[in-house]
Amino acid sequence: MVKNLIFDLDNTIIFDEENFMDYYKIALEKLNYDINYYDKICYAMDEYEELVTEKTLYTSKDELLKYLNQSLNQDYKPELIDELLECVGKYWIKPVLLEEKIARYLSEKYNLYIYTNFFEEAQVKRIKNIGYDKYFKKVFGADTCGLKPFKQGIKNVLNKIGALPEECVMIGDTKGKEILSASLVGMKAILFNYDGNRDKENIKIDNYISINKFDELLKIL
Repeated sequence: MVKNLIFDLDNTIIFDEENFMDYYKIALEKLNYDINYYDKICYAMDEYEELVTEKTLYTSKDELLKYLNQSLNQDYKPELIDELLECVGKYWIKPVLLEEKIARYLSEKYNLYIYTNFFEEAQVKRIKNIGYDKYFKKVFGADTCGLKPFKQGIKNVLNKIGALPEECVMIGDTKGKEILSASLVGMKAILFNYDGNRDKENIKIDNYISINKFDELLKIL
């Protein structure tokens, strides 16, 4: 019996076709760093995520700072990472893809959670900013549970929830992250194919459902 729904955040709950550049610029300016590096920081942060392996599993502020300084030949201080996450959490309120009436309906039937590959503290603030913290019981980040799609990451989430895979459904927009992650532990998964292109990754995964709009969930769950 399904009791828990585990959502991705970006491009699932909150629309995110742009990147974090504008908010990184605000952080650099606030700390009197050269704002011309804002785009380089954005790309470097994406690169850092790709360097996380199944063995290292977790993202880390310290390791991120180390990578930024090495790759950009800078001498940033730890306060920059804190400010970057603060700005993303405080200012980024993108259009919401998961309509509130659907979030409310689902929260009355299931325990709702978020599992994101970004830092937990920033994502918690973003959910509060849109007023959805009342629907989701907990946000889990890659810094606290590990990166998707590694098997241990989703296992850590399940352990923190206190649930079995068969009691949960993973919902997200990336086949190679959310859907693959769920398949590794035998969990049901739903691909949120909002733009019609989410199912094109060349990864063979069986037994998942694809939807284009969240109101389709009301017929499935």
